[in-house]
Amino acid sequence: MWQFIKSFDIQLFYLINKSGQNSLFDYLMPILSNIKYFYIPLAAAWLFLITRKGFRARSLAVGIVLLIAFSEYVSSDVLKPFFDRPRPYDTLSHVRLHGYQGDWIVTPELEEPVFGRSRSLPSSHATNMFAAALLLTYYYRRWWALFYMVAFLVAYSRVYLGVHYPTDVIFGAAVGTLCGILSVLLIKAAGRFIEKKKVSSANGTVDSDSRRDKT
Repeated sequence: MWQFIKSFDIQLFYLINKSGQNSLFDYLMPILSNIKYFYIPLAAAWLFLITRKGFRARSLAVGIVLLIAFSEYVSSDVLKPFFDRPRPYDTLSHVRLHGYQGDWIVTPELEEPVFGRSRSLPSSHATNMFAAALLLTYYYRRWWALFYMVAFLVAYSRVYLGVHYPTDVIFGAAVGTLCGILSVLLIKAAGRFIEKKKVSSANGTVDSDSRRDKT
């Protein structure tokens, strides 16, 4: 069973990485995969949320930062060392890679796999994006298709760029989803706690006023 999954994973990787190449994706995928292009809009959105009044907006602003930090830790510091799976270009031949200068290269014939130089499973991009997509969907349900489309495209870009296997991004998406569910549960618990404190405080104020009226 595992050999079948491994073989299918490699075939799907080459289908996306080489057979699926086109000029549009050659331009788009490196952008989607590079967080630097999103710094300004993400910072602006975060400042907008954190400066708004009310628990909803501020909880999202704080929650998204904590969630991404947590999902990044789980994927990069816990799971990647545990699985220690090399990236495709360290285990396969003729992988199409996007270079630092914006050019595309194809790796040469690989004599033997290289271990200990890179870690592939899971994809941190997929983990973080699907965690964020779930949390954002909890707050803005009408936009769920947009959130998940972006998450899917970012995950797809990692395979297209030759730095992850399909199973890396699938597993990363699953881990990110679990992290997102956990964050939603914690935010709900925090919301209930704050609401109880407000009710308790309001009841205390009413009781205090009633005692003053009686005296």
